[in-house]
Amino acid sequence: MKRINRDFFNRHTVEVAKELIGKYIVRKTRKGDIIGKIIEAEAYLGPDDKGCHSYNYKKTERTEPMYMKPGTLYIYFIYGMYYCLNVVTEPEDMPCAVLIRQLYPVNGIELMKKNRNVKIGKNYKNLADGPAKLCMSLNITKEKFNGKDSCAPNSQLFFTYGENVNPNDITLGKRIGIEYAQEDKDKLLRFTLKSP
Repeated sequence: MKRINRDFFNRHTVEVAKELIGKYIVRKTRKGDIIGKIIEAEAYLGPDDKGCHSYNYKKTERTEPMYMKPGTLYIYFIYGMYYCLNVVTEPEDMPCAVLIRQLYPVNGIELMKKNRNVKIGKNYKNLADGPAKLCMSLNITKEKFNGKDSCAPNSQLFFTYGENVNPNDITLGKRIGIEYAQEDKDKLLRFTLKSP
């Protein structure tokens, strides 16, 4: 599987978010590779987006990875118990990112089940059907991956080209959980594959 390089991420965030649909995330572990197909992602447009952590160029210890080079992983903690996986887009110091919301399991399904600590039979589609479930199933934590470069040759968490998706099979929707973002909460910046 061909890894996605930095040029892919060094573009407008909306383009990257849409084109990440169908791409694979690979999580390398000692017990084997866990692979999931991205089927839902949200674009966060940096300083001009009230839904974005870096709105108005806000820079804190938490948001520092957003100012790094495109392809950097931005992992943050929510509700005091869950992690969310983002990948930084656009040129360095333009703090934009794509939130990976949902994966369709492709490989390492037994490892995903073990990481989630759930007993799921043949219907395993909900192993990673939300940002927190995704991070749990791939054992992604802030300590392990925040600020790391997904494009580095030795990265243990990276993106590959996966499957080609017809743009007509991608639906647009409002982003989830950003009611505070005033007029920006209604922007159609969530991209979802109609059928995995």
